[in-house]
Formats: sequence, C-alpha cells, structure tokens
Amino acid sequence: MRYIFLFSFLIILNVESSSIIELNNFFSGDLTFTQTSLNKRENSIDESEGIFLRKDNNSIVIEIISPFEEKYFITDDYIEIHDLEFDQITKIPKEEYENNIFISYLLNGFNDLNISINNNSRSFLISDDNNSYNFEFLNKKTLQVKFKDNMDVINLIKFYK
Repeated sequence: MRYIFLFSFLIILNVESSSIIELNNFFSGDLTFTQTSLNKRENSIDESEGIFLRKDNNSIVIEIISPFEEKYFITDDYIEIHDLEFDQITKIPKEEYENNIFISYLLNGFNDLNISINNNSRSFLISDDNNSYNFEFLNKKTLQVKFKDNMDVINLIKFYK
C-alpha cells in the first residue's frame, strides 16, 4: 500500500513538473491571441484580438489589434498602457498589480505553482486566495485560459503559437 501511494505521488509530481515546463516554454515566445469576455450583469460579449511578445529583457508587450488599438508594456516595475486611438498613456505601478498571479507568472515563469490537475494532464487549475485560472492545452499550439476578473466578468483567452 505504501508503494502505491509513493508511486501515485511521483506520477502527480511528474505531471505538475511537465505542466510547468510546458507553460514556461509556451509563453517564452511570440503568440497571437483572442479574448472573449462575458459580462453577465450587462448581458454582453466582447471580443478582442492581439499579439503577445516577450522581449529579451523578459518584459512583455501585448498589442491589441481589434476592436481598439492599444499596447501594454509589462515589466517588473510597471504596466504602461498606450491607447493609440486617443493618444493617451497610463502607467500603473507594480503595487497595483503585484497580487495578480497571472501577470506574475507571465513575467517570472510558472514556477512554485499550486497546480490542481484536472481529469487529464492537458487541463489544470492555478489559484491563490483571490483568483483562479483554468489552463487547458487544446493542442500543442493552442492554450486556453479561463478566469473571472475583478469585475466578475468571465474571460476566455486562447493563445496560439
């Protein structure tokens, strides 16, 4: 019985480890994405498309192409938002987003995770006290992330290699 438990634990540890490696590899390069947001209070669905770019200094540039043109520059110290249509720039200090685990993992890597493996190793949940993110590899080139934001809007982002 003791060996069955140990064997099961090692399998789970291996699945978690391979999931972390797969996530880090997936987000190491340039991606395109589509984001669909469902706002139940307003009974509306919004869609946007964009590009995710990782720079050599590990910062991230997210470029929204549709329906509005925006650029987000994400670093360890701040997020800078460029609204290209209104020619406005907003800078958000780290203190305002440092508790967002998704941004933290994108910047620093998916290490030291609290992963809950779902029915198969292609789908898993990453969560903390405030947020949870459901990740699912639809195939080798498509990763889907589902989460509820701070305004209770359900978001579904599909990242494509």
